[in-house]
Amino acid sequence: MEIKVNTSLGGNLTIDELFRQGFKAIFIATGAHRSQKLQVTGEDAEGVVPGLDLLRDLNLGREVRVGGKVLVIGGGNVAVDAARSAIRLGAAEVSILYRRTREEMPAYEDEIAAAEAEGVRIRYLTAPVEVITNGGRARGLSCIQMKMGKPDASGRRQPIPIRGSEFSLELDTLILAIGQRADLSFLRQNDHLQIASDGTMHVEPATMVTS
Repeated sequence: MEIKVNTSLGGNLTIDELFRQGFKAIFIATGAHRSQKLQVTGEDAEGVVPGLDLLRDLNLGREVRVGGKVLVIGGGNVAVDAARSAIRLGAAEVSILYRRTREEMPAYEDEIAAAEAEGVRIRYLTAPVEVITNGGRARGLSCIQMKMGKPDASGRRQPIPIRGSEFSLELDTLILAIGQRADLSFLRQNDHLQIASDGTMHVEPATMVTS
């Protein structure tokens, strides 16, 4: 086995080029490193940080500042890790906002308990509506209370907004941790790879072979 470091797929090195070099098969395992967006107004403002980026910067030894009040959107392990990291970075108030109940929260139970023990507050049945900005920087978050509805086709109960329950929270940093998707920016149109609706590469279910 030969391992090539400091080499990026994309640019001059394409899928087609690898085949031209004589490789007979290519296994793509680039992971899901692109954070999902909220799709709400103001989320591109300064002070809104993807949870994956924050954790990556911390692990690479880069300087990370979060301010005194931190809100984290999400219910998975990335959300909990980001919230606990914010506490350790010196934030005075850290809250996780999750739109379902604790029973549906996908993060590990011991991680949730450890976060609460460190001082993280978890607001359940709370969903973001809009990032409040001032001068291009995030200063607050407009939220709405939710209630659990009936199960959908997948069997999972869906959260439903409660009309008239809107409220706002102040913040210095908003961390987004609502899921990840594949970063396929290395692909070119001439790579002939079909992209599925969920942003992954379409593959044959039985063989995992791409187009």
